Amino acid sequence: MTASLSKTRISASKYHDDSLLRLWNWALLAGLILSFPLSFVLPQSLSWENGFLENIQAVTLLLGMVAALVAARRQKGSFAAPLWWIASLFWLAFLGRELAWGAAFLPSLEAGKWGPVISSQVLWYRPAVKWVVGAMLLLCCYWFVRHGVWNKVIKRLVREKALPIFSLATFVAAMVISTNAEGHGFIVLQQWFDYQVIVLEELVETFGYMALWLAQWALVRYVAGWQEDI
Repeated sequence: MTASLSKTRISASKYHDDSLLRLWNWALLAGLILSFPLSFVLPQSLSWENGFLENIQAVTLLLGMVAALVAARRQKGSFAAPLWWIASLFWLAFLGRELAWGAAFLPSLEAGKWGPVISSQVLWYRPAVKWVVGAMLLLCCYWFVRHGVWNKVIKRLVREKALPIFSLATFVAAMVISTNAEGHGFIVLQQWFDYQVIVLEELVETFGYMALWLAQWALVRYVAGWQEDI
């Protein structure tokens, strides 16, 4: 028991003393903040559908899903393994959304003020998307409850102060800014940035997804040390 607690403390110490993790956290936060002035000077084409920023987002989401699947396989039999299966489905849902559920692979419909226009409404299977996503969500809820993820993983992470709060907060902030940039939030950013608001939206989403990837990376490293305690 003493040895187990000692390993936990050492693991926690490595987590909190990880200078590389701190460096990436601050770099992503700086990127999020700099997104505001950069949005005025960067070309709008960077944020077009299937453009540079959207491609970076798609790659980040794909890598996040692959990393979650690899973690689930490597930590098979551990308390944390179900968390990575759940995470992989969330990454997949985010990726599907960014790719307009497949419409991104089709020619654009027209050129609008925000650049090339694509729409998932042209997809013959579009009505089924909500049912598939709903089924994925139900599966995640089942795994979460069935494997006691809240009690066995989340509570333990909180107790050991191992949740990557910084990275998760950056992700949430990025999504809030993105939502407002789309015109759905409480701040009308489109009045401030005009047509360049799309650059802001894609920039903050890019940094937000990177922050989420970083949070997962930190957690995968941390919970790997739990396997010896099971």
